Parts: sequence; C-alpha cells; structure tokens
Amino acid sequence: MWSVGVIMYVSLSGTFPFNEDEDINDQIQNAAFMYPASPWSHISAGAVDLINNLLQVKMRKRYSVDKSLSHSWLQEYQTWLDLRELENKMGERYITHESDDARWEQFVAERLLPGTGMRVDAELSGARLPQDNDMQGLAERISIL
Repeated sequence: MWSVGVIMYVSLSGTFPFNEDEDINDQIQNAAFMYPASPWSHISAGAVDLINNLLQVKMRKRYSVDKSLSHSWLQEYQTWLDLRELENKMGERYITHESDDARWEQFVAERLLPGTGMRVDAELSGARLPQDNDMQGLAERISIL
C-alpha cells in the first residue's frame, strides 16, 4: 500500500515525493514528504489525505486496501466521472467496475428535482462532466507509468 501512495503522488503531481537533496532512507523513515504549492494547490485535500494515510511508516497506521477504497476521495461522484472518462479515452474499462454504474445512476437520480434536471444539493451543483483538458494530464501521467 506504500507503493500505491507513491504511485498516487506521482500520478497526481508528476513528481516524486522524495527530495533529491536528502537521503531517501531518512525521508522514508521520517515520512517527511513535501507538497509544494505547484501543483498541490490544485489537488484536493481528500487526495492528499489518502496519500498521507498510505505513506505511513508504521504498518499498523497505514491504510489497507479496503480502508483506501472506502476513503471519501475515491467515493466522490466527480472522481467516478473522471475515471470513466479516462477509461473511455483509453478504450478499456480497467479502473471502475460495471457494478458501480447502477449505484451512481441512483445517486444522481436521487439528487435531481423531478422533471427539471436540476440538482438538489449544492455539493453536486458544481459537478461537471470532465473536459478533455482535465483528463489530458492524468492520462499522460498514467501512460508514462
């Protein structure tokens, strides 16, 4: 799960979580990871929280697979939309599962005012379908990996 945290860090920022000027073993043992404003100011606090919980030195504190998958950042509607868009661009479904489709359809249906197509809650009012430029950076970082 430590490696998953490193991969997430690299995928979201395009950089490694380790400072080149310091001994990597010291950085790992101290769990002293930097989140410089560029690009981290554009990355959600939820993503940073999940990464921090994966990059825990003590294994008993480190998130498990189940705990990670249930993290709120991975359970957001917009995240699911973004992942589906990425899968569509790649031409293969490999991150999401079709069993989630009905849950998200129900999620949206429960938050729409009948007959209006308007969203009920403010949380979803900002939800948008991903634009090409939103996914371009993520798709490029994944293709590098």
